[in-house]
Amino acid sequence: MMRELSNLWQSLDDPEYLHLLLEPLPLFGLGIGLIFVVAGLLMAQPQMKLLALIVIVLSCASVQPYVSLRVKSEPRVLVMQDAGYHKLIRDQTQLRSGSAWLYYGIALMCTISLVVTRSGKGFVFLIITLVLCAVGFTHALWLHKKECEVYHRNIVKYRAVK
Repeated sequence: MMRELSNLWQSLDDPEYLHLLLEPLPLFGLGIGLIFVVAGLLMAQPQMKLLALIVIVLSCASVQPYVSLRVKSEPRVLVMQDAGYHKLIRDQTQLRSGSAWLYYGIALMCTISLVVTRSGKGFVFLIITLVLCAVGFTHALWLHKKECEVYHRNIVKYRAVK
């Protein structure tokens, strides 16, 4: 048991493992945040809206370490994969790196909504934030599907170019 726990703690230093742990955070954070922002609006619960906006900001902020770890782990991942998948893996890393600005924008808009909402105003900012979060959630879902094409060949029937 102790050996397994020791291995787990050592794995947390491994960029290949950590980037896989961080990969779904924006997807789940945006999804849960959206549900709770809408619920907070419908039930007129400002605390629920504030907590949901904080969850969204934190999940969007997780993109930066994820992209950094993904870039750091790519050479080792390429060594372990078939050569036919190398271009797909590089393209997915580039896609992830290039779409980080969307999450930063959502985090910025959520922060503005947090500040403005605390003053009692800001319904317009909250609606804009909701729309951006919905777009970000859809994008995160699409990126996750593309990730499945890379790492879970049994889920998506992708054929590598030979």
